[in-house]
Amino acid sequence: MASPLVLFLCFVSIHSVAIAGLSSEFAHHAVLDPAEKMKLYWTVDWDAKMVYFAVEAATTGWVGFGFSGRSGAMIGSDVVIGWVKNNEGYLRDRFADEEKLPPVDEQQDYKLIGFEESGGKTVLKFKREFDTCDSRDRKLEAGATKVVFAYHDDDPASESKIKYHTFRGSRTLMLLNSMDKRNINETGWLSFPITTKNVTIPAKETTYWCALIKAPELQSKHHITKVEPLVQKGNEGFVHHLILYECEGNFTENDYDQGRDCMDTANMPYARCREASIVVAWAVGGESFYYPLHAGFPLGADDSPKNFLLEMHYDNPSNVPGRVDSSGVRIYYTDKLRKYDSGIVSVGVKVNNWHIIPPKQKDWLSIGYCTAECTESIFNSTSLQGGGINVFASILHTHLAGRAIWTRHIRNGKELPEIARDDHYDFNFQDTQVLRKEINIQPGDEMIHYCKYNSMDRDQLTKGGIASREEMCLDFLFYYPRVPKIKLCQSTAYGPPYKFIKKYLKDAGLTSPYRNPMTKTSLDWTNEMVADFREYNEEVQRVFPRCGIRKFSSVADTLNPNFTVPIPKIAEPLPTEKSDCPPILVAAGQRMSPGVFAVYFGILRAVFCIVNQ
Repeated sequence: MASPLVLFLCFVSIHSVAIAGLSSEFAHHAVLDPAEKMKLYWTVDWDAKMVYFAVEAATTGWVGFGFSGRSGAMIGSDVVIGWVKNNEGYLRDRFADEEKLPPVDEQQDYKLIGFEESGGKTVLKFKREFDTCDSRDRKLEAGATKVVFAYHDDDPASESKIKYHTFRGSRTLMLLNSMDKRNINETGWLSFPITTKNVTIPAKETTYWCALIKAPELQSKHHITKVEPLVQKGNEGFVHHLILYECEGNFTENDYDQGRDCMDTANMPYARCREASIVVAWAVGGESFYYPLHAGFPLGADDSPKNFLLEMHYDNPSNVPGRVDSSGVRIYYTDKLRKYDSGIVSVGVKVNNWHIIPPKQKDWLSIGYCTAECTESIFNSTSLQGGGINVFASILHTHLAGRAIWTRHIRNGKELPEIARDDHYDFNFQDTQVLRKEINIQPGDEMIHYCKYNSMDRDQLTKGGIASREEMCLDFLFYYPRVPKIKLCQSTAYGPPYKFIKKYLKDAGLTSPYRNPMTKTSLDWTNEMVADFREYNEEVQRVFPRCGIRKFSSVADTLNPNFTVPIPKIAEPLPTEKSDCPPILVAAGQRMSPGVFAVYFGILRAVFCIVNQ
């Protein structure tokens, strides 16, 4: 328990709140369950490293809320339980050790700052730090955050007599990397939908459906300001992600049809558009995305797209037949132009069958590079003062085996702050991360993109590809000013699979840079094979850049020093972030008990409060 001195010095008055004003009071909000029985509101204070919450529940009993691991299980979750009774608010920090009432945490790190019970609803307002320095609390980090929630219809008889919940659930949120929409004025914005048209989703695990769609005919330049997902009700479990490409060319009215399955693009009249610049990227779990007030994607300009190619990824692992869908996005735009045109560029590993993940691996790392040669070429003549581009948002993307994903930034050998990270990646939640601070990428800068995979449930290798059980390793970066016709800055490391094939598949041969014999052979992977392939990947010194400035025609070209480029070298790594938590001083071989730690931490916090008065 914190000392009386700490409570006195850090006291915050508790008052009732008005339920109707929560949306305007807090920067972000989310409906936690489909029935809208519970809602969450929050504001992030980055300077204080604090999050302010309000939980609204359709009950006059107790309310529970907290943070869990990737599975969303109650066991191991960091929770609070609170209620309002006799016009007094109650809130206690707890930790769920097992499937029973979570015990009260000795260190109380959630502070109740407001409450109300009216109209059959309860609102609890509280705050907590990103890192409470309590081993029984989960640290709040950038990327996906799994929240758990529950309530009961009755107030508890006491703190130790709390009835089992009558309602509970879990949901993933982008807690620390969402945009504050309170100051956005949407007055006068126009909109148009871009959706599929009554597509019968094939009864197979993965379908990519492509449809050609006309852009609106505008007489002057406009800017896209917002993209809103339009997922047909009931199909939330099937609509996984979509990409909207620019699409140039002369098309007939017959081309603007329902579209077609485009896993095989051989006979598509608009197949080339999948290599064009990206206009919109959205993935499952994503909510409405707002462009910053100084940037927007251009429509109606001379170089704006006249057509779009909508590429929809349907995920149907249960092979459900007959499901009809008309999902997509609604695009909002305005004639009140922003300062900059924006674009999207993807960095990471080029999607092809040379990207290999062995089976039965708990932590397999794939690495892609946006090299200095590429950024020097594609970002060398922008209109941005100071040069280069500014990145303002990111969508981190892998498939089912993905567990963590992040992007590093290098300039002249010196590592700069990371661009984006998600250590709790969830295939079924891939919302856009709005960067806290825009990141400037200069010509000659380098980006290194990492994906960590778990393939323990697989008996054969996983190859790079577009299917759900194939893999990708990408970061879609939203940036300005727009560089027309630039889509990607990626790489392929051909060396590791070439070495593996020569040692273990000698009869297969290497005949084409487009076909990897490893993917056509059923292998019983031994520990030696895995160790060798891991070593080959760790030894990579040169890669083939994929940004449109180099071409190959043979296997030899992909390893030729005249075609490949060296990988980035980090001479000065980013310093390790220092923890604000006090050191735990105990005798050698001894462990500080939670009670002693609470007293010790309370003293240090009291000193901190005094110093900061």
